[in-house]
Amino acid sequence: MAKAQVRNLAVVAALLLVAGGAWAKPPAAAQLWTESQPSDTGLATDSPVTMGAFARLAKIISPAVVNIHTSKLKTNTDVRFGRETRRKVVSASGTGFFIHQSGYILTNNHVIDGAVRIQIRTADDRTFPAVVVGRDPRTDLALLKVTAKTPFAVVPLGNSDALDIGEWVVAVGNPYGLGHTVTAGIVSAKGRSNLRPGSTRYANFIQTDASINPGNSGGPLVNIKGEVIGINTAIHGKAQGIGFAIPSNMAKTLVPQLARGRVERSWLGLSVGEVTAEVARSLRLNRAVGAYVRFVATKSPAANAGLRPGDVIIKFGEHVVRKSTDLPWLAASGGVGKRIEIAMVRRGKPMKVTVTLAALPGRFGGAKKKQSPRKNARSDISIPGLGMHVTQLTPALRKRFGIVARTGVLVVRVDRGGPAEAVGVRPRDVIVQADRRRVDTVRDLLQISGWYPVKEMVPLYVARGKQVRFVMPKKSR
Repeated sequence: MAKAQVRNLAVVAALLLVAGGAWAKPPAAAQLWTESQPSDTGLATDSPVTMGAFARLAKIISPAVVNIHTSKLKTNTDVRFGRETRRKVVSASGTGFFIHQSGYILTNNHVIDGAVRIQIRTADDRTFPAVVVGRDPRTDLALLKVTAKTPFAVVPLGNSDALDIGEWVVAVGNPYGLGHTVTAGIVSAKGRSNLRPGSTRYANFIQTDASINPGNSGGPLVNIKGEVIGINTAIHGKAQGIGFAIPSNMAKTLVPQLARGRVERSWLGLSVGEVTAEVARSLRLNRAVGAYVRFVATKSPAANAGLRPGDVIIKFGEHVVRKSTDLPWLAASGGVGKRIEIAMVRRGKPMKVTVTLAALPGRFGGAKKKQSPRKNARSDISIPGLGMHVTQLTPALRKRFGIVARTGVLVVRVDRGGPAEAVGVRPRDVIVQADRRRVDTVRDLLQISGWYPVKEMVPLYVARGKQVRFVMPKKSR
């Protein structure tokens, strides 16, 4: 593409941003979307679903759905000289939908990420330039704004928490840039996470078999009452007929912040793991529910409240923590400065603590690479079934490697692909407890780990610097 065209796109982008700043203030948080149904589908939630019901639903929802077309600058680099050689404009498409009559559109962040020009087309073939009001890569949500002399049709946001598996849903989108397309299916599952490497941290996806294809991203997933209960965002690369959507209640939490152009998250300050049946058995729990604490950050809200590695969190405020992936979103959306009661189990006994959430801190700088103790340790002993080699922690080793722990055994080497590596144990870590028993010598660790049969999980407390982590490697042969 000619340089003049690239410059023109940059100018257009700048003008759009200026126009966006000149608009009136956004509506109050309670007015950013509607909870009420814009029109009656004529179908009760417990009525038999007919083809006519889907047709009525499509007529109600489609006017509020828009096709999004973006232009992005792509730079080609000459690999021989490592310099920029050419810039070109690439086009992409996605979907969004109006949540407010004044022109607020909800979509996915990845649809508009990196765009220098955004244009939307409505169901009646009108086109408008759009600007980004706010976006959040961690949840893959974005809020856009367009202006017109007449109000836009809107689609209401429903309550995704009330959604049942097996409910009929309809997806409306712009697959492969073909224009408005309506597909139907059911809710296959809820609470899906870890769909792919790099997926959103706070994901708690709704799974559906309603057909979702590239270009559907950002479109609404609608229940039979005509309410949006999800924002279509992903498809499974190795499966057919499986799609995923961001719950509408997550969007409701973020839309007021997106309208202000900034998302502020609260912080608890701990890392958690899933309580599987094996973990529950090792922790002597009655059932596999909750999230067990791996480690607690120093001077964090969790540390100030007295939470410890090995605790199992089962309730956060009024919300039951059924699995570990529930907790990050609850902690992040709890609110800076809010006091939250946490119900947990410690060593088989139920407890409650109150935590005051802080603002999420920025990223920490990387630490300098430190010398491995392997070459300096006098001897190391393999721990059968755990895939790691340890040595006795002496005052000389503590001083040489700057180790804070006063007692324990020093990890010298971790076997690649072994149980210890799988749970994040590294050289220079110090094993301070095993099965909640203090480890003073290598013999202590050998004896305690020897009690556990193959394929059982061995509870270990691992000191790294000033932090203590709780890990559970599965013993191998």
